[in-house]
Amino acid sequence: ISLVKKLVYVLKYFHSKYIVNAAGIASQLSSEAEQLVQKTIQKYLSILVDADGKGKEKIVELFTSAQGIIKSWTTAMKEIISDYHQQFK
Repeated sequence: ISLVKKLVYVLKYFHSKYIVNAAGIASQLSSEAEQLVQKTIQKYLSILVDADGKGKEKIVELFTSAQGIIKSWTTAMKEIISDYHQQFK
């Protein structure tokens, strides 16, 4: 019976130790994720609001670039569709 009591004690000890470690890891992971989000937000906010006022210029530049890429995709898709239709006429 004392062996069973010792075994129960050891199991309880390991269980409590495991729970504490798991909680610590979860807490650390949560903190690191929060720090990553904060750094990312700060990075993008720095693009929007910088001392020289170039954040707006950068956004316009990126937007213009994206528009050009989308237009080129649209043109390419129209050509592909046109070729496809001509192949099956």
